[in-house]
Amino acid sequence: MGIMKNALRERMRRKDIYVVLIIGILIVMMCMSGAATLSVNGVPVTEFGMMMPLVLNVVSVIGGGIAIALSLRTIPNEYERKTSHLVWIRGISQWKYHGQLALAGIISSLCALFILYAGVMVFAGVKGEYAVLAKCIPAFLLFSVSTAAVSLFTSAVSLILPGMAAGVLAAAFMLAGTMHPVLETLSGIVSGLARQVLRGILFLIPDLYAVESQAGRFLSGKSIQIHSILGGLLVLYVCGMLLYLFRKKEA
Repeated sequence: MGIMKNALRERMRRKDIYVVLIIGILIVMMCMSGAATLSVNGVPVTEFGMMMPLVLNVVSVIGGGIAIALSLRTIPNEYERKTSHLVWIRGISQWKYHGQLALAGIISSLCALFILYAGVMVFAGVKGEYAVLAKCIPAFLLFSVSTAAVSLFTSAVSLILPGMAAGVLAAAFMLAGTMHPVLETLSGIVSGLARQVLRGILFLIPDLYAVESQAGRFLSGKSIQIHSILGGLLVLYVCGMLLYLFRKKEA
């Protein structure tokens, strides 16, 4: 676990992440307070129950971006230091080494996500939505699955792709996953090559929105869809298998 702890300390020293996090908190608070106008079909959204799912989507996208930034260079940086041989002589396998580094990325990503998510909790308390506030922690466990998957996927692809390519692929994975319903709607509107491309994206990239939306349903008192949660956990498992299958040339 020493490898993971060292990686976590390194993530905590990233000053640029704190800047992005502060900006994210301000955006979330502006959305929740009404300083930034949210609307659906041109109708302003002012009620807490209607606003919450939209703000959760904003939190998810910002949190996903932070997860990519935190996880993208975690493993490659360790190899660039040319110190991996110190790990091998201790009898630690490459899979365990990568696993601990990826876990550090997941933990730091979820900590950042929780700080953003806390804005929703604070606003729920201010609005007197105590029933919602009591459900916030269990809902966060559902909400965090997609961000954990983005972090794990980023760590996996960083093993086989250059930094820029891995970042672009991870961003596409995150954005397409969280915008799955939008892409489904567009695929039914457009035709020809555009439709085929969209359907290909929908087939290849898992629906991250389905699992994270269960947090909003739970907070709103609606029934949650177990199959969506299981689907999110399956995505986590597949990303973990990618981390196991992909190998890095040992330094």
